[in-house]
Amino acid sequence: MAETAPSPVLIFRKAAWAAAVAVIFLAATMKPFLFVANQRLSPPDILFPAAFVLMLTAVAARQLRLRSDRTFAYLAAYFMAMLISSVFSVDPRTSYLRLGGEIYLLGLAAMMIVQLDNEARLKHAVYAWLAGMALAVSIALISIPLYYLSPDNWLLAHTLYTFGAVPVVNFPRISSTMISASMFCNFLTVGIALLYLARVRSWISRRIFILSLAASVLAALSTISIGIGGIALVIGVCTYLTRSITRPRLAKASLVVGVAAAAVFYFMSFAALRPHATSPFSIDLPVIGNIQPSSRVLVWIASFRTFADDPMTGKGLGQPACAVSFQNTDGSYSMLTDAHNVFLSVAAQSGSLGLAAIIALSFYLWRLGRRSDDPAVKLIWAAFVSAFLYQGTVGAYEEARHLWLLIGILVAASDLSRRTEQSLAHGAGVRPA
Repeated sequence: MAETAPSPVLIFRKAAWAAAVAVIFLAATMKPFLFVANQRLSPPDILFPAAFVLMLTAVAARQLRLRSDRTFAYLAAYFMAMLISSVFSVDPRTSYLRLGGEIYLLGLAAMMIVQLDNEARLKHAVYAWLAGMALAVSIALISIPLYYLSPDNWLLAHTLYTFGAVPVVNFPRISSTMISASMFCNFLTVGIALLYLARVRSWISRRIFILSLAASVLAALSTISIGIGGIALVIGVCTYLTRSITRPRLAKASLVVGVAAAAVFYFMSFAALRPHATSPFSIDLPVIGNIQPSSRVLVWIASFRTFADDPMTGKGLGQPACAVSFQNTDGSYSMLTDAHNVFLSVAAQSGSLGLAAIIALSFYLWRLGRRSDDPAVKLIWAAFVSAFLYQGTVGAYEEARHLWLLIGILVAASDLSRRTEQSLAHGAGVRPA
């Protein structure tokens, strides 16, 4: 009997996935900034090109198979909207440069969809995310006592964030390794959902889960951001989804409390916490009294006007969504150019085409996770709902690297779950639905 030829070593496939895992880990580190050709880059930006080339090499060597997936059509539509807005931009050069960044973001999602094709790789991806989060949380928790004990410490120069419209208090507002405090909170929102996933899959012990969750919540509170509502929401939803390992009554109560807290934080974003000289109007409400619009309301209004000025293609990719002068709580003034809303930001820059593309992608991802019966997919979906959809209404996170990785992981986990169900159905002699 002839011996079976040994299978070739899948060196490119393994190397490509190792690089992808490293990118996931580094997604927790938007700082320290690296400057290349006068461009400010984050650590994952440096590694991604090599990771993507390795993936293409693995595909060319037939060690990795490209699977057809409906998600690519939605990503292509979103890219085409960005391209068209760049062509008709008020500053095409800047927009074309920004277009390269969009290719990078979509590439992050594609890298996960193509390579995350088995349970072991899902575990690797979750571990890498949690390891990066552990680093960011550790730096945040170290920064809190340093704020009081050693206020001139070099670390605080990199981890503290300005209060802006938030009332100044004797407590550090921390961004840790992320570019802003709200971005750090957004990243932690995703990580908390993945903590629940790791616990459900028994990848981490109950003790590690509890300690990690407590540390992550404390770090999130140190951001002093509206995004804390997303933290409450993801904990409530995830506790409810994992009610098989928790008390049913506790699970239902957590869901109610999480949704209620998220609603409270959301409506808090409408009113200025302190009067400011840059308020163009105020509203008298019964019991509450006179209130002024928050900085978010002002930039929402201005961003919508930008969209209305050019509703088809927008102002141009990478262009400021607005220009709003706002008086901070410390008396200083800031020029706000960020829409503080994913959908308004895309609409202002890329018009109706971009808005339709991001809404279509969001709705597709919502349905993808909502219809799944797989606990892993459900928990990743909870991260998407809390970090992208909920927090995305109070922050412009459409360029957040970690969220595009999350989108790719959600799609890949859904595909993996569906293939597993089909395999089991075939094995049992049942035609899959």
